[in-house]
Amino acid sequence: MAQRPYLVGISLNLIFVLSELVFSKLANSTALFADAFHNLSDVLSLVIAWLAVLVFGIQATKNKTYGWHNVSILASIFNTVLLIFAVGTIFVEGFHNLFNPGDVQTNGMMITIVATIGIFVNLSTAALFKASGVPDEHGHHHDQDLNAKTAYLHLLSDAAVSIGVIIAGWLIKMTGIQIIDPIVSLIIGVVIILSAWPVMKETVTLAINGVPDAIDADAIYNYLATKTGVIALHDLHIWPLSTTETALTVHLTFEKDVLNQAHGQKLLDEIENTLKNDFEINHVTIQVEAEKNNENCNAI
Repeated sequence: MAQRPYLVGISLNLIFVLSELVFSKLANSTALFADAFHNLSDVLSLVIAWLAVLVFGIQATKNKTYGWHNVSILASIFNTVLLIFAVGTIFVEGFHNLFNPGDVQTNGMMITIVATIGIFVNLSTAALFKASGVPDEHGHHHDQDLNAKTAYLHLLSDAAVSIGVIIAGWLIKMTGIQIIDPIVSLIIGVVIILSAWPVMKETVTLAINGVPDAIDADAIYNYLATKTGVIALHDLHIWPLSTTETALTVHLTFEKDVLNQAHGQKLLDEIENTLKNDFEINHVTIQVEAEKNNENCNAI
């Protein structure tokens, strides 16, 4: 997997977060603090995702037959918890200042400069994740890696949040209404939750070994059930090995003549290649069963 987007993203966002925290205190801005805190959570999530990329390349052993690929799912779970914690902190700070508003220093130019830098940092880093793709162990590129997708969505949402910070600063300057600042911070929290909800839901799916969202389980079942020579199938299982790899096992019952003929192995190879190339299944295991007398077709 490509490490450059993670390293560049970590470096740029860490520098920006430190600068933003300083300016949020100088301006006494809750919205700017919320933006900085969420950016800090992004730095931590990028670090965890990067570490998952590092261990992804460790070779499998006899005790860890799938290697360390599952670490990418663990990283995604950690990042989800981190995101929830960050949003919770923003809500607590926002509600506190909503009912106990402070004196926000409305240096519109300072807030505009800081937030504009944030927009540039987030959009430029997001572009790296969008352009890089995610290569699997065979060198094929995919765009469904959950950690990369999470980073991409977070960075885009942060750019939108920075725009909100600019608007809040100038509205307070023009109106003098201090409550605008905590309101904007609460809106920021809602925006983050809404943008990250699909990824959070998919993370839970992977954590419980559910079928990844990118995999069409019904289409796979229909393909296997209607394949020439297959008269029954059962124990079809599809689960994630990592945020980019999917495994499948299935019991297929073939007609006797099919297994007895020389093209039986060719048929198995065709099924396996189709599952890999058309349905994005990386690891395929097929248990072959011969037709029995008066056997009925089985469902999953």
